[in-house]
Amino acid sequence: MAVDATLTVVGVKDALRELNNIDKVARREITRDYKKVVAQVVSDAQGAIPVNEVMSGWNRKWTTKSGFQMFPIQYVDDKVTAGVSGKKPKQFGGFMQNLATFYVKFSGPHTALLDMGGRGKVPTDRGKHMVAVMTARMGRRPSRILWPAYESNSETVQAEVQKLVDRVMLYVSQGIAGATERRKARG
Repeated sequence: MAVDATLTVVGVKDALRELNNIDKVARREITRDYKKVVAQVVSDAQGAIPVNEVMSGWNRKWTTKSGFQMFPIQYVDDKVTAGVSGKKPKQFGGFMQNLATFYVKFSGPHTALLDMGGRGKVPTDRGKHMVAVMTARMGRRPSRILWPAYESNSETVQAEVQKLVDRVMLYVSQGIAGATERRKARG
């Protein structure tokens, strides 16, 4: 008795997970190609990171309660990275994680603070002062570095990412069809 299985792929994340099961080389190729698509965004964002401290207090030593030395700022650890994620979104503590499929992000805490500082509620007077200085020097955007880098390249990035998504869906549909044919041939 032959068993026939069907698979329905709903979204890009599902398709990427399925592509990884079907053809790992093609899945890695998608990631490589995406990094090429956003190379200019990464370059622009990396170039927008200030060489000197934005605030004079950022060159003083400060360690968080967990023991992490947040200051003095050491941008050498902070890089802008791009990637593709096929992880399932999960809810943790009331927040959804792993929502992004195609992303560009900071790999370190210092530039993330500079980029997004002040976006939410700032509880202390020192924090409010820090946000005011960053806003005066870097602008008042929810993202002071990454979003402007993306906006200046958005048309190209959107068109090329759409081509990548189409290619992922084509690879998955061809892979599923090929797997079904192989299953039928085995009988």
